[in-house]
Amino acid sequence: MPEFSPLSKLMSRSLPAVTAEAIEERAAKVQDLPPVRILTQLQTPDMKNDPNELIKHRFLYRGAVCLLVGPTGIGKSALLMQLSLHLAIGRDLFGITPGDYYRDRGLRVLLIQAENDEGDLAEMRDGILAGCGLSAEEKIRAQERVTVCTIADQAADRFVATVEALLIEHGPFDVLIIDPAFAYLGGDSNSQKDVSRFMRNLLNPLLQRHRIGLVLAHHTNKPLRGKEKDNWEAGDYAYLGAGSAEWINPARAALALRSIGSDSVFELRAPKRGKRLGWTDDDGQPATVQYIAHHLEAGIICWRKADPAEVEELLAEPSSDRARKVPLIDLLHCIAAEENRNQSHYADLMSERFNCAPNSVQNAIGRAVKQGLIRFSQRGQQKLYHLTEKGREEVRNKPTTASSTDQ
Repeated sequence: MPEFSPLSKLMSRSLPAVTAEAIEERAAKVQDLPPVRILTQLQTPDMKNDPNELIKHRFLYRGAVCLLVGPTGIGKSALLMQLSLHLAIGRDLFGITPGDYYRDRGLRVLLIQAENDEGDLAEMRDGILAGCGLSAEEKIRAQERVTVCTIADQAADRFVATVEALLIEHGPFDVLIIDPAFAYLGGDSNSQKDVSRFMRNLLNPLLQRHRIGLVLAHHTNKPLRGKEKDNWEAGDYAYLGAGSAEWINPARAALALRSIGSDSVFELRAPKRGKRLGWTDDDGQPATVQYIAHHLEAGIICWRKADPAEVEELLAEPSSDRARKVPLIDLLHCIAAEENRNQSHYADLMSERFNCAPNSVQNAIGRAVKQGLIRFSQRGQQKLYHLTEKGREEVRNKPTTASSTDQ
């Protein structure tokens, strides 16, 4: 009777009808057994100085995935680059905070993308550096620690093999960002089998081998109206991504950008592990949602914290007395009174005078430019607005809707 190995003994107990020789043969084929621990051997993470903690508080760690989902065309790529530059110098972005171990060191980021050319990427970089308030030294250091690679012709196994080669050749890296998932799946996004293979059998082993965290960008389904479904319950938001639920199931964390009826102000929600981020609301209570917006200055590609008044306006019931749309004639009179000022200046004036939010002014300026009523001149990173002759004629012929006491 042959001698049983520990593994074959276990197998013989579960398969009593199989002969000892067959069990031994089957056991011999099992290579590289995964490590096992009894519970008393598990180590509690050092929450103050853990190199495995990439984003506090273990929202994202080495070997794990954070899925970022959002509608197409709203600036997910810019948000990912902005996050990359902040992580690179250990700075938080909208309460997404690097682990304590990296606050001084910063994180090295590899950003792989498929949809933007070099010009788009450079415009995003320049807009973020102009609008996010980093010092000159921080800007240089941040750029040096973010590596960008465009891969537009590979998917599935071939894509992952290329990523691994990049990690070996240009690493080590701490965070991998892939934008977007659709470009690299190489299968049906609605298929649990295809998505599971991509997420669990290809990406996850890659992350484990290189001890790196992943932020994976993914699209939402096309919404049925301007505001996306407003009766979601808390756990539903994790499933905003288009296709199979298997996109979110293997991910340890999730962030979701969601429309609230504006083309420049959005809800940023953390539906999975969100409480670990430590966000709070205006009352200091734990929260998993906040609001972010595009930069007020036209042409600067950068995200900012949304002004509470903007959010209040967008979330208000239709009966609210706050102005939801700025009449163009009021904007033209405002610009006529003080020409060659930037968008923020007019937003402040209009907000005070007409009880509207900066977002409404931003939208009005965009409409006025398209209609040829105003133009701007560039001064450094700022755009200074003035009336065209067509705009001056409108001002001469039409009074403002505000009463004389408001002027």
